[in-house]
Amino acid sequence: MSTDERDAASRDVAPAVDAATVMLVRPSRPGVETLLLERHVRSEFGGALVFPGGVVDEQDRGLSTERWYGRDPATWRELLGVPDAAHALGLLVAAVRETFEEAGVLLATRRGRPVTDTDLAESGFVEVRRRLASRDEHFDWRDWLADEDLVLDLGALAPWSWWVTPKDAPKRFDTRFFVARLPEGQSAAHDAVETTSLRWSTPQAALRAHEHGEATVVYPTRKNLEVLDVHGSVEAAWRAADEGRVDLRRIELSMVNVDGEMLVQHPYEPDPVRF
Repeated sequence: MSTDERDAASRDVAPAVDAATVMLVRPSRPGVETLLLERHVRSEFGGALVFPGGVVDEQDRGLSTERWYGRDPATWRELLGVPDAAHALGLLVAAVRETFEEAGVLLATRRGRPVTDTDLAESGFVEVRRRLASRDEHFDWRDWLADEDLVLDLGALAPWSWWVTPKDAPKRFDTRFFVARLPEGQSAAHDAVETTSLRWSTPQAALRAHEHGEATVVYPTRKNLEVLDVHGSVEAAWRAADEGRVDLRRIELSMVNVDGEMLVQHPYEPDPVRF
């Protein structure tokens, strides 16, 4: 082992924090579009186009059974590679919460009917979204969910992929990607805190924008866009995820030095690439 390798082995490796990300999709002519947010320069992956998402809060794991419906989280345990149902629930709730916070889309019912843009425009919804996005406050939305009789639709999510930040990174995320169809009656709006703009884009258009230097799309996002493009439609992508016909292997990237340039190495692909 070289000196550099021994030094690397002796460095503290930051723990990978559980996170959830959602590919919102809607029909397009042709094919399928997905929602991409541009990250604020002060946030993680500043300036990049990303799917809505973020870290799991402890409160996500403790959401009352009255405030969600869908498949029992215990059945997600093995699928998501987590130790228990509480961890599975946390990932699912975080996926819904972060999609509401960052994209203004809420996968839920209110008083027994689907949430619509009319609900989302109410001052109470706007204020809660602002508090969730605030850099100065850690807001627990559970009481508000109960007050508004909101029930999260965890069944609107299907597992898509699993990505882990390289060990060399100062901040690391253990991220499960989900796919969800844009609910009828809802549009989307970025939060203006973590993000600065949004766009609906076909996978090919987003990948071309990155290739031509018109946008930054980080490697995991690019790979997920490529897979979405293969499926070609909202329903085909949803069925593949819901029926387990997607690659859910744990993909932990690594950084490699190639001729003085740091590249990222996919564990199941031969050649390193730019992140």
